[in-house]
Amino acid sequence: MITTPTGPETSRDLTIGLFGRRPLVATMLEAADNLREQDPDLGVRFVTGVHTTMAEAREKFERQADRIDAAVFPGPMHFDLAGAAGYRSVPSSFVRLTGAALYATLLRATVHHGLDVRRVSIDSLPTDAVTEAFRELALPEVEVPVAPYRRPEDVQDYFDFHREAQESGQATCALTTIIEVEEALAGAGLPVVRITPTVATVRGAVESAIAQARGTRMEEQQIAFIVVQLISPATDGAPAASTYWQQQGSLDVHRVLIDEARSVGGTVARRSDTEFVVTTTAGGVGRLTGQLMWAPFLQTVRTRVGIPVAIGLGTGRSAHAAEANAFTALEASARAEGTQVVLIDADGEHTGLGLDEAAPVASRSPAVDKAAALAARLARGVSDGESHPATQPYLEVGAEEVARALGVTPRSGLRTIKQLVEAGYAWPLPPQVAPTGGRPRQRFRLLPRTLTDTDVSEEDPP
Repeated sequence: MITTPTGPETSRDLTIGLFGRRPLVATMLEAADNLREQDPDLGVRFVTGVHTTMAEAREKFERQADRIDAAVFPGPMHFDLAGAAGYRSVPSSFVRLTGAALYATLLRATVHHGLDVRRVSIDSLPTDAVTEAFRELALPEVEVPVAPYRRPEDVQDYFDFHREAQESGQATCALTTIIEVEEALAGAGLPVVRITPTVATVRGAVESAIAQARGTRMEEQQIAFIVVQLISPATDGAPAASTYWQQQGSLDVHRVLIDEARSVGGTVARRSDTEFVVTTTAGGVGRLTGQLMWAPFLQTVRTRVGIPVAIGLGTGRSAHAAEANAFTALEASARAEGTQVVLIDADGEHTGLGLDEAAPVASRSPAVDKAAALAARLARGVSDGESHPATQPYLEVGAEEVARALGVTPRSGLRTIKQLVEAGYAWPLPPQVAPTGGRPRQRFRLLPRTLTDTDVSEEDPP
């Protein structure tokens, strides 16, 4: 029976980040309160990131990024700069400057500053929005200087644009959306009024962020499957034979999958001795793969177990479709002999994640490093000086071979091989009964496949 996985994130409220200078963030919070009053069951909490500079804006965003489902930026410039800098990591909206903001600013400036609305220069707003605003004011013949925003670099020219408009007599006052431009013009003794968004416009930006977050949450909660199959080293891409040794490896792979699946609220089911099915969500797949930046499980299985595996991932518009996609992807991964993880999404698109994109593994402890170096020495000694142990990926040894390879007593050799078993560089094989009777001989299989070139090059001298 297929069950939908549950995780800590599936029932929690949405969290929306509100970013900008303090006055605008206060307006955002006011808009958020209005939305809560309209819908007491909104199920959304808000966190703020107040900043004054772009450098501080990035710091405040990255501090909240892991806690929020969506963000509201103060305007298009901040939205674009965050995207260009690569830290706009969640669905986001921004406060748009529309004709409503211009109406409010013109009215405020006329009442409080005696502004002649026919002689102003305006930045940031689209030209058609300004034209429409003056048409609504019954001033269709008025053509004021406008510097629309297209990209962040435009902001650098706003000061000169307004100054030239006033020096030429086209304007007697500048209307700007940028605080830094307002401060520079005021410092130069030029009349300036800042355009500020209305509460309704800000509320629209907050509603947009909530809608994006809900859409993303629904997508992330779609069921997804990951099928993992052990590959026999003796047959190309075929499932591994169910031997004692393979059963031990299967148990270790099972433990790895349980550890990693648990971190994203997933479950693991054993389908056979050599095949496992991880049930999670599309969001869980995203976290396991770093948003499709690396292959899930591969590096951990290779490092801790040393067994080649084929991995197929599937998402779909139904549980049945997602499961079918996962098994189809598994077949493609098996044909590649486990060198590539394959994802098939709901639209049937295939994405390959190779070994080179495997997620990094945490640094090892000194004890594990010492065991790796010892395993490299042993593999080299047993294989008669092969230049690299990976050329003989599976070596069977007993305490006597270990003792000869390392130049120690058989008792020390047995103790050494047991240490390597604990570190994951060897596995015990079924005891072999001697033809003449007596105590069964214990054999072990070395796993130099799990060693890296660094382990071999940095091995301790005998």
